[in-house]
Amino acid sequence: MIIAKKISLLIQKFNFINILFTLLLIFSLLGCISYNKTFAIRTRVSKNPGLNDGLVPQGLTWNNDDEAFYTTGYMNDDSPSRIYRIDKKTNIINFFSLKKNGKDFFGHTGGLQYSDGLFYLANESDGIYIFSIDFEKKLKSIDIGNRISVNNNSSFIFADKNFIYVGEFHNGKKYKCYHDFTFNEITNNAIVTKYSKGNYTTPVAIYSIPDMIQGFAILPNGTIILSQSYGLRPSKFLIYNQEHQILTGKYMYGLEVCFLDKPTKVLSAPPMSEDLDIYNGQVIYMSESASKKYVIGSVFFERYIYSLDINKNN
Repeated sequence: MIIAKKISLLIQKFNFINILFTLLLIFSLLGCISYNKTFAIRTRVSKNPGLNDGLVPQGLTWNNDDEAFYTTGYMNDDSPSRIYRIDKKTNIINFFSLKKNGKDFFGHTGGLQYSDGLFYLANESDGIYIFSIDFEKKLKSIDIGNRISVNNNSSFIFADKNFIYVGEFHNGKKYKCYHDFTFNEITNNAIVTKYSKGNYTTPVAIYSIPDMIQGFAILPNGTIILSQSYGLRPSKFLIYNQEHQILTGKYMYGLEVCFLDKPTKVLSAPPMSEDLDIYNGQVIYMSESASKKYVIGSVFFERYIYSLDINKNN
């Protein structure tokens, strides 16, 4: 009788695994159909480092000076936040634990950018941090120093040669922003603020952006790309050619607001797309869903950093 029960339990377990596997397969196939336009223009450029260590990735940047990708995020085991480096040529990975004025730092680290010798880190509603890393030294930790306040909730960041762009995340529930702006009967609640490097008290441009934005980047031709995601719903890459970046004649912080109207193109992608940067003239992204915390990203091969050839299907 006991043996029969054990056999019955094994059969039930086997059936459950089969059902689970079948559901995952169906989910994956449906996703591949839904995301086929994105998959058709994306290219794997690197591993997404730190996933096996418990990193929940948030920020991503390319460092042309030492030809390496850098990612940042918080740790699923509540240890200090980290920055990971992966060498493009060798695929060698190392990481740095983060400190703030000598004390362990546990911030969300929503966005990371490298530009002209400096790293720019956006930390959820906390402002930004600017610091350097000595690539020649085998460091185990990095001190990010003091925070710099900005005029929004500092959830993500982008940098080019002369400017940085700091943006905020709004979903109307847990995360709220208060930069309501209505144009063409569309209301946005969040902004991206453009600053000249070295002057973070006086913005030079304001962009009104949709809800649930996790990343922002500008291609060399002026096209703006937004990474939009939250939870397990599909991500979207919202693409705005210059004609859809509308100067409104309305002002915020003394600046004429540039409203990101209906996007030129929308690309669907697997859940939890995060921070953006530019690499070889193309936008790059990674997914939080590939972390051990969520796992689901593995179904869609999200354990990598990808580039998107935005203009391929235009």
